[in-house]
Amino acid sequence: MTRYLLVSRSAEYESRLRRLLGSRLQTVPGEYLAFGTTEVVGQVAGDPAVALLGPLLSFDESRSIASTLRESHPGLGVIVVREQRSDLEDWVDAMDIQAVLSPEASDSTTIDLLGRLDAWLVGAGRAEPYAGDLDEPNPADDTAVAFVELLTADRPLEFAEDADTDSGNEPAVEEWVLPPVDPGVRSEVIAVAAPKGGQGKTTMAVNLAVGLAEVAPNSVVLIDADLQFGDVANVLDLHPTRDLADFVRAADDEVLIKTQLIRHSDDFFVVPAPLSPEFADDIDAASLGRLIDRLASMFRYVVIDTTPGLGDHTISALEHATDGVFVTSLTVASLRAMRTEFQLLTELGLIPRNRHIVLNHVEKNTGLVPADATAIVGAEADIVVPRSPGVLLAGNAGVPLIHHDPRDNAAKAVRALVQRVDPAAVPTRRRIHRKARNDELE
Repeated sequence: MTRYLLVSRSAEYESRLRRLLGSRLQTVPGEYLAFGTTEVVGQVAGDPAVALLGPLLSFDESRSIASTLRESHPGLGVIVVREQRSDLEDWVDAMDIQAVLSPEASDSTTIDLLGRLDAWLVGAGRAEPYAGDLDEPNPADDTAVAFVELLTADRPLEFAEDADTDSGNEPAVEEWVLPPVDPGVRSEVIAVAAPKGGQGKTTMAVNLAVGLAEVAPNSVVLIDADLQFGDVANVLDLHPTRDLADFVRAADDEVLIKTQLIRHSDDFFVVPAPLSPEFADDIDAASLGRLIDRLASMFRYVVIDTTPGLGDHTISALEHATDGVFVTSLTVASLRAMRTEFQLLTELGLIPRNRHIVLNHVEKNTGLVPADATAIVGAEADIVVPRSPGVLLAGNAGVPLIHHDPRDNAAKAVRALVQRVDPAAVPTRRRIHRKARNDELE
């Protein structure tokens, strides 16, 4: 029999609660929100006494779910699982919730909160008694700083905090902090585009983010806006549980965006492409533009890997870009497509003020040379990247090319592209084979 309900986008938190609560817990993945709140509530079985909403649900999503659940479960107790204690007044005023719980709360605090809320609901006649006790938590897990807040007028719960204030231990803090954006420095938005797939666009976008993060650590975000089959997460060996659709929904909530960002070990952040192609339908071009503007207010550099061609989303990215990196291979078909793309963008007035043309996969004895590319495209390439097996090796290892082997000729050419955006982005020995060294230590 299930007593507790969890609606969350965090697979990690779901796994943890399932370990604590076992068969007492039923879960509904937050991904169902793509189909509407009614679909989420339609997945709920039985008559749960307590619903936990979050983490990684927005204010509007939590409010809508709580309201809809209460229509079919009037006595339901609601706990919001949320990373911040800020602006809680807005949440309390807008919805009937009993508590807010940090996802970092220890097992003891979580179990204690559920038990006390359960007892209060039974005492208030809002729930039937539950036959059984919660499992005892492992004392070794009782270490994290967390918060539980009283949020109801009749105060069923008192304020509690599970930090050991007498131990002398410092509260847990984030490993990273987003540096403030200097109001006197304009953020740069770099859209990486290609007229066709397979040109190396993602490789350029990833390495731009990596190189810029060397001189602006934690001030670079890479958006994978290749909506159907974005590959940034695979190239970087990331395994995201949140994607671009989540960030678009949170575009008006800077705090929520920060909690969803995925940090790469090379000191930059990633907004992954939709985890499944059907989720791309939830992202319109205008919403993508709003997200780009929001991220540009938070980061020094915003790098966007776009969808091949000139669809609405790519055009939206170019509309918001200060720099355009246009990637093509040395083939007649690709070069002609690039020329057509430039002609259309010129007519629309969408060529970014800083334009960088990258001629990729260049090799000898193919019947074409870079001078031929200039004649076909009508503009000279700024960066010529030779074909190299190092690109494939770096991708298979999940390591950015410019760090995998800085001596590789393709890596040197890509580094030159990075330095066109920021001349200070020079190689540092500390970062060479960084991931490989870390793997050896584990």
